[in-house]
Amino acid sequence: MTDWQAQRGFDAWGNLSAEVRAAVLAAGDAGWREVFDEIATYNETWRPLRPVLMDKHWLDDLYALSDRMLQLLLDCCRRRAGTAGELRKLLGIPDGRVEFLDDAEPLGDHLVMSGRPDILLTDGVPKFVEFNVGSDVGSVWDSEKVSARFLDLFRTSGVDRLLPVETPASAVDGRYAAIRAALGLAEGARLTMVFRTDGEYPESHDPEKLVELLQPFVERGRAHGYDMDVQPVDWLSLNENNELMGRDRRIEAILRLFVCSEMPPTVGLHAIKDAVQAGTARLFTSAASWLISNKLVFAWLWEDASLLPSADAELVRTHLPRTRLLTPELVSSVLAEQELLVLKPADEFGGSGVVVGREASPEVWQALVERGASEGLHLVQDYSRPDRMVMDFVHLDSGAHDTAEVPFSIGPYTFGRRGSGCYVRIGSQGEGEVLNLKRNVHVTGSLLLGSA
Repeated sequence: MTDWQAQRGFDAWGNLSAEVRAAVLAAGDAGWREVFDEIATYNETWRPLRPVLMDKHWLDDLYALSDRMLQLLLDCCRRRAGTAGELRKLLGIPDGRVEFLDDAEPLGDHLVMSGRPDILLTDGVPKFVEFNVGSDVGSVWDSEKVSARFLDLFRTSGVDRLLPVETPASAVDGRYAAIRAALGLAEGARLTMVFRTDGEYPESHDPEKLVELLQPFVERGRAHGYDMDVQPVDWLSLNENNELMGRDRRIEAILRLFVCSEMPPTVGLHAIKDAVQAGTARLFTSAASWLISNKLVFAWLWEDASLLPSADAELVRTHLPRTRLLTPELVSSVLAEQELLVLKPADEFGGSGVVVGREASPEVWQALVERGASEGLHLVQDYSRPDRMVMDFVHLDSGAHDTAEVPFSIGPYTFGRRGSGCYVRIGSQGEGEVLNLKRNVHVTGSLLLGSA
């Protein structure tokens, strides 16, 4: 297995000379507005001044580790269930909560054609704290744009002559290739990227603006041979032949950018359901992939570690923090071990409901733990302290600079079981260790060193 502690390949910033660091920050100071233009964030105060500088071979190892963990999660589900419906019931998910779900669908390899874990580094060792499975994995376009813009900035400012770098393999292109492989689409197939307008993602409530922002994504799809556009769910309808339509255009395949749970009952929602059931339209990915993302699967995998081959058992115990279903019998020990645990709902997303024990008061922790145990479907996961990185920031209004040690998380994308692209979230000063958009995290790009 990779010696992650010795490799330390996430960010080479501390190994650069003072001259190179000064050149990078000068370029960032001159070009940060263009780099982060229209990149989704709730942070209205600061922006990072530089990308993360990863070792290419380290990222390749992380891709391989992520893909193996993804396979182990699927295998863990298949030891317990053969169909989506059987798995749904074991996870305690009510019938109808996951839209478009076919209970009879087999748990096949097609469910893991798209994924992105949330990984923390603890003393340099990757720790999987969540695994987002399905086509709705977020920020593919944003993370790629930021990386490409930083590379352009380095080239125009001459930094690339001091620091040769490249962008990671394109996650945008990787996903388009995976769609064709998964759905067997012919050249010219009508593919529509579909998003929701009721979420908390920035700009999601302005569909016309979001359609405009996503046009470069559409152009890339057309370059891959798709007859493509982008539309919100609310614009879709069904014609007399049970064919899915959007703005007078037939839709054969959907790139699903939305989470399938708790969707509002719109005409567009029912049109997708009817078209999928009639076989006139197909989804990438199947709604059943959402089930693999349920954090209860982490607890199952921990239970199964002793059944696995030794290499896989070591991988689970090293890289997956111990995860347990919170039961009334565990409450007393969980209260006593507050500083060592994180409380999580099993099937929420985007950091919703996640509480780091050491960030809560004893009174709040007790109330949350007792309520979670009584409600069921909450988990406790061993706390993994995120390593810190030194990042330079610029203030949006004043232009002032700040340097801070902040936590971060890494999200290597896998599409069609191939690694491509990497989502990096950097903590905001004073916001704690739960890293998601609503906590004012920063999205920055990654550039790769050591391609030779």
